[in-house]
Amino acid sequence: MDQEVKSKPKEGSDFRADPELLRRSPLSTQSIILDSLFSKDLSDSGSFDFSHVKEASFGKLLEALPIPAFLIDSSLSIVFINEASGKIAEDYSKIMGKKFPSLFPSPGESAKMALNLQKIFEDRITTSHEGMVKIQNRLSWCRILFRSVRLRGYRSVLALIEDLSAEKRQLILTEKYQQLVQVFPIAIAEFTIDKPLPIDSAPESMLSSISEARLLGGNHEFARLCGHTSVDSMKGRVLRELFPFGAAYSDHYSSWIAKRFPIISFETQEQNCSESTRYFENTLVGNVKAGHLFGLWGMRQDITQRKESEQALRAARDKLEERVKERTAELTKANEQLRMQIIERKRAETELAKLVVELQEALSKVKTLSGLLPICASCKKIRDDQGYWTQVEVYVRQHSDADFTHSICPECAAKLYPGLYDGGS
Repeated sequence: MDQEVKSKPKEGSDFRADPELLRRSPLSTQSIILDSLFSKDLSDSGSFDFSHVKEASFGKLLEALPIPAFLIDSSLSIVFINEASGKIAEDYSKIMGKKFPSLFPSPGESAKMALNLQKIFEDRITTSHEGMVKIQNRLSWCRILFRSVRLRGYRSVLALIEDLSAEKRQLILTEKYQQLVQVFPIAIAEFTIDKPLPIDSAPESMLSSISEARLLGGNHEFARLCGHTSVDSMKGRVLRELFPFGAAYSDHYSSWIAKRFPIISFETQEQNCSESTRYFENTLVGNVKAGHLFGLWGMRQDITQRKESEQALRAARDKLEERVKERTAELTKANEQLRMQIIERKRAETELAKLVVELQEALSKVKTLSGLLPICASCKKIRDDQGYWTQVEVYVRQHSDADFTHSICPECAAKLYPGLYDGGS
């Protein structure tokens, strides 16, 4: 049974409702009986006209609400709209009289809303719904609170509509961001600073605050690198415990602070629990807004394989360079030998050419004496090309390198000196 209102409005007053009207009834029904919220002329008519709601105190209360408010009658038609409904509809007066379920773009959602409203009329239970609403071709993601009310014997449903489109878009973006972060093969973590710091603060205080920055969240890869199965168990821990920090990296952090927190990366070499060496690339990004540092993002990537590949490539390159040097030395030596051989060959060719010239000259002279020589049959003189008769010795000496020594053969000696020379003795 509906909760009854005992107090009545006093003369000259529009609103004197019992505060209990605004509380949830301890009974099974949750309807609000609003008879006492109307002025006398409206309540004495014997019938109720929703068009006069605005003239009543309850209507004025609805008009004062900063969020859209609809009244829905038992036929599921919209019979009242407050001015705040302009936030979700440009000309909200055109919505008057439409079926409330028709505001839902999906036929399935529309049918479901009709059933929900009928259930509210029957059970008078306060309920809420969240979904997409289409009003005058404008789609909005809304949260709707439904409350059963009774006006002079007429039951209706009050719908308070909150536009969550901006929050929903942000939530979707955040969810997509989280999904994207989780699938990244790079460890990502977000840290927050207890109190935002002006970016021009003293470097020492900035460094101290950064070291105490607390973990807000991160992806699975960051948890894995830190030896955890979930990042939730790490939340609240400070940066110096989870990220490379200390004297060995002070130059990197100091440079980052001096440059007002841009993207900065540095590499570290670390030992894991199995005593093997691992290499990491660490990246810092400051969360700076309005000249203040609110927090930072830290990213870590295991680059051991890349470093090992670089080392192997460097070793291969060094070995190749050594081989090139050795081969270059060999080629230089061979080239020097070839150069010397060429010089020696040129020298030999020069000597050979000189010898050829000499031989040609000798041959020329030999050819001069190899022809027919006119010689006197008596005195043995030779006639030269000019017709002169020359002694054999003179002619040969002029036409060759030969020279003569004189002697007497045995036959001539016997003839010339018979008494002095005996050919047989």
